[in-house]
This record gives sequence, structure tokens and C-alpha cells, in this order.
Amino acid sequence: MSKLRIVPFSLCLFFVGITISAKAQQRIGIFQDSVHSPKKATIYSAVLPGLGQAYNKKYWKIPLVYAAIGGCITAAVINQGEFKSMRDELVFREKNSGSFQNLEFDKFDNSQLLEFSDYHRKWRDNMIIFSMLAYTINIIDANVDAHLFNFNVDENLSMTVQPSFGFTSFSQSYSGLIVTFKFR
Repeated sequence: MSKLRIVPFSLCLFFVGITISAKAQQRIGIFQDSVHSPKKATIYSAVLPGLGQAYNKKYWKIPLVYAAIGGCITAAVINQGEFKSMRDELVFREKNSGSFQNLEFDKFDNSQLLEFSDYHRKWRDNMIIFSMLAYTINIIDANVDAHLFNFNVDENLSMTVQPSFGFTSFSQSYSGLIVTFKFR
């Protein structure tokens, strides 16, 4: 039952990311700088996940950021609900000498319920860690993208390698490679 209530929440987070992405594309002027600052991108992303990606004009990453963080938080909330319902059932059984509070758990004995509740507690904790990791990766991504924002990946950059053969003034032959870099 709690899983059905969480799914709209995660979908809402995903669509919020898409909406922020679309609005950021319309308002490109708010992030016009003479110098693109990695520090600003990092701070923006730390304050509001995805804002650093908007600053870097990588709008397609914003829904991914919200999906990663929102998905992990959603999984943590679902596992917390399952953990709590199983623990409540265990407490009820101890106080009422084995009678059932929730008929969903009547097939399981106390040791199985304890094992299942520990499983959900472990995954709740893991999902909290994963959401913090996704938040951190969001910040790192904004910083790295800002550092590479002005990096030239133009087609005019090229490197060629050619074999070279010839003779010296003393009639000795030589062979080698010629490496040529072109920057325009």
C-alpha cells in the first residue's frame, strides 16, 4: 500500500527536473558570465541539485540528477515503511502473546519477521547512502563540466603521424616518425 503512494512522489520529482530543465533553457540569460566559474557551478549544484548543470548549459542532465536522487530517496522511504510495519507487528506479537495485528504477516513466525525487517532496514540505510552519493556526484559533475566548459574540441585540432625515411649527408639512411600537431 505504501509503495503505491511513493510512486507518484518519484514521478513528481522526475517531472520537476524536466520542468526545471525546460525553464532553464528559456532563461539562459540568468547564467551569462564573462568567465565561466567552476566555483559557482559547484555552489549552485550544492544548493539545489541540477542548478550547476543548468549553469553549465547541460540541461539534459537535470532530469537524470533528480531521477537518481529521487529514486534513491523513494526506495529509502519504501524500505522504511516496510521495516516499520514489520517491527510494529513484532512488538504487537510480543505484547499480545503471538496474536496477529496485520493479517499480511500471519504466514511468518517472529524469526522470519525479524529477518525481513533487518533486510528492509539494511536497504533503507543503503538507499540513504546512495542518495548522498548521487548528490555528491551531482556536485562533482557540475564542477568538472565547468572546468571543461571552455575546452576546445573543435575539428581544427588534429594530430598526424607519418613515417619518415631519408639519408644523411654521410650516406647513412635513417627512419623515424613525424608527429604533427595543428592548432587553429
